Amino acid sequence: MPNPKITVIIPTRERCDVLESSLRTVTSQDYDNLDIIVSDNFSNDDTRGVVERANDKRIRYLNTGKRLSMSHNWEFALSKVTQGWVTILGDDDGLMPGSLGKIAELIQEYNVKAIRSRVCNYLWPAAANRPWGQLIVPVDNGVEVRHGEDWLQKVMAGLYAYNELPILYSGGFAAVRLVEEIRNRSGCFYQSCTPDVYSAIALASSLDSYLYLREPLAITGTSAHSNGRSFYYRGANRNPNPALTYSAENNIPFHRDIPMMADGSYPLSIQALVFESYLQTLHLRPGRPIWSHKHQLEIIIASSGNYRDSIDAWAKRFAEQHSLDHAAAHQRARLLRPYISTRKIITKVSRALRCVVAGSSTLAISDVFDASIAAAVIRSRPGRLNTLVRILKTLANGTNPDSEPLD
Repeated sequence: MPNPKITVIIPTRERCDVLESSLRTVTSQDYDNLDIIVSDNFSNDDTRGVVERANDKRIRYLNTGKRLSMSHNWEFALSKVTQGWVTILGDDDGLMPGSLGKIAELIQEYNVKAIRSRVCNYLWPAAANRPWGQLIVPVDNGVEVRHGEDWLQKVMAGLYAYNELPILYSGGFAAVRLVEEIRNRSGCFYQSCTPDVYSAIALASSLDSYLYLREPLAITGTSAHSNGRSFYYRGANRNPNPALTYSAENNIPFHRDIPMMADGSYPLSIQALVFESYLQTLHLRPGRPIWSHKHQLEIIIASSGNYRDSIDAWAKRFAEQHSLDHAAAHQRARLLRPYISTRKIITKVSRALRCVVAGSSTLAISDVFDASIAAAVIRSRPGRLNTLVRILKTLANGTNPDSEPLD
């Protein structure tokens, strides 16, 4: 069987400083049946120059011609893919070396329409406010076939994060025919202003099973441009601009059942975003039981974490809109919180014990491409962190680290 066509989409807007190394992790893939789409959301920086200097015939540069919201840019790019499999890669994220070959093997071995892998996490130097980045690399292996509806229920119960689902984002791959099935039922693929969350709920709602790979195939980067960090991080070096820009866009409106904060901002609750996408995808789950607003309110309050005061104020607005008893929901959330928190902590700790952390003044991982090489070496020799220093030095000198012994 020939290798399947795989398309990697990189939506971007005025982030050429991180795009260059992200794109390099894709053009370095040793996989022939590959299309790369860079969807430039009408940038005013050197984005087009970065693409042209990559000088790779597999790249298609697209420009939206006007400013679009994030979801509309992703929809624009996704509409250009008509066959094979597809993934969307953040412009500060990256692919692991050999990841597309691995995906091709799994596509041919398993009868699934979506594959989700674990990811490495990379904190870019600018986001860390230091000259080097920090890399976290899972060293697990193995695959499991997951039932989409079962895992959707676990996410809706607040027990697992939405990125455990078959997300169409960094580390998540889907058959184009599945994307088209959802588009045909919905009129377009994206129906929410949070396209990554929406894709997870929509895909899980539209398939029987998906493949979960414990081996990381992508690197999730957190840079100074990251929307999530801009919204949720409250440290001294937080960059508020990405959140402000995102909020000012002509986004797809929130579902009418999910109120905004009193000042018009988005609620600082991932679980609220999950419920918003859940409501936007009800048409994909006809005849299935529906999570009630009452139960989701309790779970949202119980999952509020560091933003309890903010979410409690939002919860009062939600309860008032739906004629719910806020005090009763708050009391029920107090009972749920220890259970939800314990389950999440157990998952986090068990995974952390199977990870390697790298990055220091000695081991300066400067961008996501360097992080991809470092992660690959750690994965191959998880007890040999000392080898990374020499490998990154050889990369900086333009030589091939595989041409020399690692000892």
